[in-house]
Amino acid sequence: MGPETILNNETVLHLDTTTAQLHVALSQDGRFLFEQCLPCESHRYHSAMLVPAIQELLKSAGLSVNALTALAVNQGPGSFTGIRTGVITARTMAQFLKVPVYQFNAFELLAAQHDAPVAVYLDALRGRAYHAHLQIEPSGTRYQQAPTLVQLEAAALPDADTLCIISPGLAESFSGRSVHLIAEDWRPQATMLRLMGQNPAAYRQDWSAVRPLYIQEPSITLKKK
Repeated sequence: MGPETILNNETVLHLDTTTAQLHVALSQDGRFLFEQCLPCESHRYHSAMLVPAIQELLKSAGLSVNALTALAVNQGPGSFTGIRTGVITARTMAQFLKVPVYQFNAFELLAAQHDAPVAVYLDALRGRAYHAHLQIEPSGTRYQQAPTLVQLEAAALPDADTLCIISPGLAESFSGRSVHLIAEDWRPQATMLRLMGQNPAAYRQDWSAVRPLYIQEPSITLKKK
């Protein structure tokens, strides 16, 4: 049974605001109607661009927001501002429309492209990485290492036989290792749709259960009075 059958009568808005690229897509009955990938100079601008992008997507499809039966969102990790923008938008819309949210994290979306366990490293800047070791199974996600923050210089990297997926900015830290770089044209919404079709219950949440995955707290400097 394919995603087209399982997701029959589903009209889903897909959001990924965790990186410098803003991904917005609209699927219906397991197929994409429209997709947009908007580059941003700063993650801060996602908050200004997201709602107009959603409105344009719905207009292009000739649908009103009330036609949505679910939302799908990447909860992170990534840009703090971007994560917050995507998650809050998904929660707010789902609460208003009384529809569920399919919640994924970036590790799941990247690991789902492979049938074997993978170690994922996402650039957290300043010599650090967001890391998880996991495999996507028919029943859902199985972690060998839950999402965590590691110092790459001190981290015990997995053995050479383990498939590593890394952000391009971490290539120097993995010099001499066989790795998969995350492609610039990667479509997270396509993986969302596939996972929704394989096991909807594993990722579907009530809006109130949708949470950002920050892993580390944002650095905030308060001005002195």
